[in-house]
Parts: sequence; structure tokens; C-alpha cells
Amino acid sequence: MNKQIHYPRCLPILGALALTLAMACGAFAQAQIAEEAVEVAARKIFQQSGQQALRELSDMGGKTAVRELLEQSAREGGDSLVQKVAQYGIEDGPSALRAIGRSPAKMVGALDGLSPGLRPAAIHAVERDPQVLLPLIEKHGSAALEVACKQPGVGEKLMSSLGGDGISMGRKLTTDQAIVAARHADEIAALAPAERASVVGKILASPKPVLEFLETHPRVLRTAAGVGLVLAVKDQILGDRGETVVMPDGRVITRPAHPGLFERVLPQSLAFLSFPLTILCAVIAAGVGGWFTMHIWGMWKLHRLRHVVALANARTSRG
Repeated sequence: MNKQIHYPRCLPILGALALTLAMACGAFAQAQIAEEAVEVAARKIFQQSGQQALRELSDMGGKTAVRELLEQSAREGGDSLVQKVAQYGIEDGPSALRAIGRSPAKMVGALDGLSPGLRPAAIHAVERDPQVLLPLIEKHGSAALEVACKQPGVGEKLMSSLGGDGISMGRKLTTDQAIVAARHADEIAALAPAERASVVGKILASPKPVLEFLETHPRVLRTAAGVGLVLAVKDQILGDRGETVVMPDGRVITRPAHPGLFERVLPQSLAFLSFPLTILCAVIAAGVGGWFTMHIWGMWKLHRLRHVVALANARTSRG
């Protein structure tokens, strides 16, 4: 006869309670470790800061504010993020803590992607316009900080309007060129995807002539014909197909072509050189002809002299 073993009905409940207790103990232990890491990091920041930095830390809220930042960092990234925040706070000062405090994990990740030489400028850019730059950092990471450092004041506009294309422009263009591009960023962003990609590619390939053309014809991107003209722009040093005027209503008028620098200079240079070149050729031809004549004449005289000598020898032998 088989005997059935009956387990207490409360056993599953006891197991769940044990699991919950174990998890609570683990969380408590982790909280203790995190608290210790925060205390150690806060102590390092204050111990290794100079007098000016200590005054700035005091203005920020002192140890309480620093601990709150480090605790937020611990929640977002654990002990490793706490240590990184403390490192930036010591190396780059309270301004780094203020910038990081807005989004610890995102900001530390972006700062990690920059060279140490760019970090101060990047931190200053965040403090200058955090509402605009922080969303860009969350989307593009360290690339957004890089462009904000290289193109202060206009890099944010390029990235806000053009996204990744704005980052490419910010990295390649000079500051003056970036300013011009930023003025036309909204018009470029409003183009159809294919046209936008073509215009951005044209600007990156030939920034100087294209941006100068956009400045001369500020309404050119409002029509398909105007976009085509932008894509046809080439360096004026090689000449062009005519002067283009964009009317206020968007109509495009092309005036007769005028030569470029090479076409203007080359014919004049040839005209200037034609007279001296002709004289030089004549002198060379005369010299060659004279040399050839003298050479033939010398050979003829030598032949006559040999003939006379031969005759004289013949008469002497007969006598």
C-alpha cells in the first residue's frame, strides 16, 4: 500500500518569505556599499579641492549637494559612475559637477568620449545653454559636445535643425562658414530628404563657394530650380555658366556667362607674350641658319684648299 507524503500548505509561503528576505538583505548590503562609496567620493572631492573650488562647492550647497549628486550617480550607474563623477569633480572642478548633475550617466558618457583638452570647453558649453545642449547630448553623445566646443554659439543651432548633418558640418566647417550655414539651417532642414542630402553633401564638398552663393542668393533654396543651382555651383576660379539672379518671387534668371580667372588671365598672358615669343623664335632660327651656313662654307673652303694642295703636289712630281 502506497503512502502519500503530505507537505505543509504553508511551505510555499515560507519559501516566498525566505526569498523576499534574501533579496531585502542583498539590497540592504548593496545600499550600504553604495553609501560607503558616496561618502568616500565626497570626502575625496572636498579634500582635493582648492580654496576657490571649495567656495564654489559651498555656493552649490556644500556637502549635502555633493552627496545628493553622488547618490543620484550611484542609482544610475553604481560605484563605477560615482568614482567617475568624483574624478571629474576633482580634475575639472565644481563646474564639472554642476554640468554632470543635470544627467550623470549621459554627461559622464559624453565627457568620456572627449579628449582632456576639450573637457573644460565642453563643460562651459553645457553651463552656457543646458536646455538646448542636454537633449542633443542625450541623442548624439560626445559628438554634440565636440561640435559645441568647436562652434560655440552656432553648433547647437546646426545640430538642432539638421541633426547628424549638423554634426558633420560643425566638424568640417570653419567658424565663419558655420555661422553662414546656421543662418540657412532651417531652409536646408525643410527640403525633401534627397535634396537635403545633396545640398549638405555639396556644402561639405565645397563649403566656400556654396555658402557664398547662399549668402548672395538668400532665397535660392525656396524653389526646386534654386536647389538645382546650388548643386551646380562650382569654384569661380574655373569660370561659370553665367551669373544667376534669384528674384523675390523665386524665379531664376541666368545672365550671359563670363569667364573665370583662368579664362580671363590666360588669353591676356598669351597676347602679352606673343610679341617677345616671336622675336625669340626669330633669333633662334637666325642663329641656327647662320650656324648651318657657316658650317657649310667652312667645309667648302676646306675642300678647295685640299684641291689646291693636291694640284701643287702633282706639278711638283711631274717636274
